Amino acid sequence: MNRGLALLTPAIPAMVVVGFFVWFANWIPQTHWDPPKKLDLGTQMTPADLAQAGATIVRERGCMACHTLEPGRGVQGGGRGPNLDGVAERRAQGVPGGPGTLVDYLAQSLYEPGAHLVEGYMNIMPAATAAPAKLGYNEIVAVVDYLQSLGGTPSVSIGDLPQPAQAGTAAVQATPAPVTAAGGAELLTALGCFACHSEKPGETVLGPALDGEDLRQIAAQRGLTLEAYLLEAIVDPGAFQRPDYPAGVMPADYGTTLSAAQLKAVVDYLARRDDS
Repeated sequence: MNRGLALLTPAIPAMVVVGFFVWFANWIPQTHWDPPKKLDLGTQMTPADLAQAGATIVRERGCMACHTLEPGRGVQGGGRGPNLDGVAERRAQGVPGGPGTLVDYLAQSLYEPGAHLVEGYMNIMPAATAAPAKLGYNEIVAVVDYLQSLGGTPSVSIGDLPQPAQAGTAAVQATPAPVTAAGGAELLTALGCFACHSEKPGETVLGPALDGEDLRQIAAQRGLTLEAYLLEAIVDPGAFQRPDYPAGVMPADYGTTLSAAQLKAVVDYLARRDDS
């Protein structure tokens, strides 16, 4: 009996410490993150109904990470992208040298955002059909109706707009699975990752820079190897949200849309980059 107590006594402090941390971990409020769900958008919906859905899409797909809604400010708001408030009134006649109607202008702005840049803004917006928004056709229509409502009246029904070109998406899907770090760089380009991430250390576009030293520090803070952290950030971006960057913008489906070989190539490229 005494021998058992003697063996148990040194372990008591450790058990108390472990018990405290277990209690503390469960006391901390737990959070749960789900990627935005696609809305059920059908041909029976009126333009007004679609506009309401479009407002949700714009909010949930990260558009407001760059754009703003600032009444009375005109096109020059305080965001990285133009102020959307009043866009229907400003672009009622389209743009000189480009689409001559509001609807055509809005559709082109979503399909080909670099075709007509607003003065004072950089060409950083990816096509709305590409990452990170990855909008389908019906969602594009809903967003156009929503933008029409910002100073005008929604008028577009599903089927009125041209379908988006599938070349960009098809090119990514048709690309043979890369098996080298160089292939990972090509895949990052094809997926449009550099529209949000810079390869220059310390330079912020929308998401964190792909800075090797910074990534290693975050991985160490997470208690992960660099490769494990990179894989987590790609396939489950909601697992760890850096507070100084907008949430919910990074696509959450790369774990299912990329093959294991493609994921490995991207991780290898990012982990072995020379930032000097």
